[in-house]
Amino acid sequence: MKLTILSASILNPRRELSINSSQCRSYCPAKDRRMLSSTKCFYLQTGPFIVEIKTSIPSVQRYLHSHYQGALLDVNESHFIDFHVAIMPGAFGRRWIKPQVRFYFNGGEPFRPLPLNQAPAMLEWGMNWLIANHAHQYLIIHAATLEKNGKGIIISAPSGAGKSTLCAFLVSQGWRLLSDELALICPETKQLYGLARPINLKNAAIDLARAFFPASSFSEEIADTSKGKVCLVKPPSSSVVNAHITAPISLIVFVKYSANERCYVEKVEKCEALMELIGNSFNFGLLNQTGFACARQVIQGADALYIEYNQLADCEAAIRNGIDEKNNGGKTGRYSSKPHHVAFHESS
Repeated sequence: MKLTILSASILNPRRELSINSSQCRSYCPAKDRRMLSSTKCFYLQTGPFIVEIKTSIPSVQRYLHSHYQGALLDVNESHFIDFHVAIMPGAFGRRWIKPQVRFYFNGGEPFRPLPLNQAPAMLEWGMNWLIANHAHQYLIIHAATLEKNGKGIIISAPSGAGKSTLCAFLVSQGWRLLSDELALICPETKQLYGLARPINLKNAAIDLARAFFPASSFSEEIADTSKGKVCLVKPPSSSVVNAHITAPISLIVFVKYSANERCYVEKVEKCEALMELIGNSFNFGLLNQTGFACARQVIQGADALYIEYNQLADCEAAIRNGIDEKNNGGKTGRYSSKPHHVAFHESS
């Protein structure tokens, strides 16, 4: 049995936002030194949520226009706002000397400031934190979620295991992006709700993704974050337009990138999959019996696979096979995207 516990390193949405201010670097390109243009207000629709964002930082304004085109609402119309956010430059001298960015929610400042060059990433991390800590009408799992042909999948993995890279590849192959970080499951319907927000890629995954996305999909690279170099990939317009469409959960996939394993597939027992899902939930304890009942019913209605891979196309083929053939007779083994290379064997 190759599956190991994957939930030991669950994402902490606050972790990326808690670095010491002493780590700030002197970064202030000329276009942002002239910053402090007038504060602008944006109404952002991301799945079932509307976020009001006020910012005077040009890089954030550019980012919202480029990466949320189609998700920005008319500011002259009235909207029910779920979250009131401001992302602003540092106070006083911190606007010019080792400039900083600060994130505000409902007038409070839940995080330490970050270097100014990380402003778009701070906005994304902050929105992750808002949803994970306030949207308790859903069972929230640290996972990527996608849909194809009316069937939804959950891809769960610890940080750094290749989840977002795989998610980006699947999106480039025609899968509809729901979210690359947060699986939102309705306890009543067991449906997946999407956010259709940019995909957060790190380090080597950025250059890998440039092979299957146009250059216009990428934000400016953001250096020296707590996770290294970060880049945000714009979701396809079709995912944004259809973000309101929910999806039933057909398959749960636990993935791990392994340089020495082309594509190994193993069926996961339902009891083990349930424990993994619970271990990667942000609000399972808060939802209590409702959360357990939801997780149990999700597991009962979906198959679960563990996949180790180093070939994205083979991994996608294994996922498609897992969706199309939910009853595999307990078969596991190594898989290739080329049909004549499929080599399953019976589980012992």
